[in-house]
Amino acid sequence: MSYCSRCFERHAIIFVSRHENGADIDEGFCLKCAYESGISSLEKQLAASGINAGNVDEMSDKIEISILENGTEPSMSGFFQSLEKTEYKPFVSNRESNTETKNKMIDLEAVRKFFEGDKYATEATGIVIEKVEKGHSVVSLEPDGRHLNAVGGLMGAVYYTMADFAFAVAENCELDSDTVTVTQATQMNFLRSWHGGKVTCTADIVKDGRFICLYEVKAFDTEGKELALIIVNGFKTARK
Repeated sequence: MSYCSRCFERHAIIFVSRHENGADIDEGFCLKCAYESGISSLEKQLAASGINAGNVDEMSDKIEISILENGTEPSMSGFFQSLEKTEYKPFVSNRESNTETKNKMIDLEAVRKFFEGDKYATEATGIVIEKVEKGHSVVSLEPDGRHLNAVGGLMGAVYYTMADFAFAVAENCELDSDTVTVTQATQMNFLRSWHGGKVTCTADIVKDGRFICLYEVKAFDTEGKELALIIVNGFKTARK
């Protein structure tokens, strides 16, 4: 099951294709984002299914709860009608519900010491862990000549390494855990060019499951402008 390509919080249940710059791009939306997207090809379909501004939030929450409880994507045929008979429970994403876990005290220096073992991130690249709590981290880098490409820009691999490291720190900061989470898939979205100065990455959990998790990682320049948005899927396995 994939997540909505717009909010990255709810599961995608409506899929569309668009043609842009000579390429076909496939996108998946949750019900709420599909309704708010204003895509003309979807408006009639949603209206015919009884979706409107007055019920889209409730219906979207019901769909998400159904997916989480049943573990499968719903069949859209007759699904909206069945939801009308379902008791409404607001959906709360892990971003909001993870407060208790995130408040657990994490020893920053112990985490830094542990992740010194990630030689490529800490030594070869020079990334520094600034802040960490379960499900959230902040890492930074002061780029120098070794991080630049042939035209003087920041190498794309720098963003990837920072995002992967920020994710790993946020997800694996509980050093006494009997599981470790590794990267399963990464989606990079470059938003603007870097023009010098420190780069900071924040990693925040979006969805946490029994075996997989989803993180949103953002890279910022010194002025707080967003340079890149990276979505990381993690897979949990037993710690060796």
